[in-house]
Amino acid sequence: MPRTTRSAKRHNAASANRRQHEEAPLPQPGASSTDADEGVEMPDAPPQPEPSKSAIDDDDLCPICHLLLFRPVRTTCAHTLCQSCMAHWADVSAASAHMAIVPLTDAEPAPDAHPGFVEARCPMCRTVTSAARDGARERALRRKYPGVWVERQREEDDGGEGAGGEGKVETVTVFLGNTHKLLQDEDGDGNCHEWSFFVRISDTEVVEEVQILLHPTFRPPRVIRAAPPYQITRIGWGVFEITAYILLKAGYSWLSEDAQPAPDGAEKGMLPLEWMLSFDGRGSMARCRLKIKNEVVDEKSSSSSDDSEWEE
Repeated sequence: MPRTTRSAKRHNAASANRRQHEEAPLPQPGASSTDADEGVEMPDAPPQPEPSKSAIDDDDLCPICHLLLFRPVRTTCAHTLCQSCMAHWADVSAASAHMAIVPLTDAEPAPDAHPGFVEARCPMCRTVTSAARDGARERALRRKYPGVWVERQREEDDGGEGAGGEGKVETVTVFLGNTHKLLQDEDGDGNCHEWSFFVRISDTEVVEEVQILLHPTFRPPRVIRAAPPYQITRIGWGVFEITAYILLKAGYSWLSEDAQPAPDGAEKGMLPLEWMLSFDGRGSMARCRLKIKNEVVDEKSSSSSDDSEWEE
């Protein structure tokens, strides 16, 4: 058998290499030679992983729920939190009946133009504040955390704004205070005062009655007003604290930590507000914005009792 020469061996090896190269599949674009050999197509560039919940910047976390800020709102005192967290905090704390002294007027409060607006103490610094939607911050968070944002959206939808129970939440503005006039007696001494205590409410249709509790030396010490104006006028010599109990109609309840059961047993159907008489100048007045829950199905009744005023 003839012996194979070295040159023939080299020629045969080169031919085998050419055949193997011709039979091998061409590599796909963006794939390595190893991937091409295995027939696996790889993407051009792997996407950057989105930050996990644990990797969210502290500045992007809500100080209340400690989750990604969702529909962020910014308070007038420069704090940012979730819209739902601010709304829940306002429901709990706003109706602790914070009163702001305002100029004394004879005008009745107008219906609230912004039912969702309410003054509340900031959960961070405890100053009285209000909040507005921060659209720019929301867009930035959507871009930065798209996956987490979708998950937060799902959580909000599942929890719902009605997580605390069904019913529409409304805002009412309440003014209370007193006017004052100094009277002269027969001797010319000015130690007698005529004063009128009043409660003014932006939506009187939700009010069943207002009970006014005076000092025990007055007769009668309790006065009930079942229709506006919710007001009494008396003459006296000294100042004292008056308590006004605002009772809501059936189907309404106060969203307040200060609310009490109504005489008929309705939960949170009565809210006490306290006012110290002022004999300075013409008197004084305060304003507070409060929230109520409306669970009434039918339209508000426009009828009122004929016995709109009595004393006991």
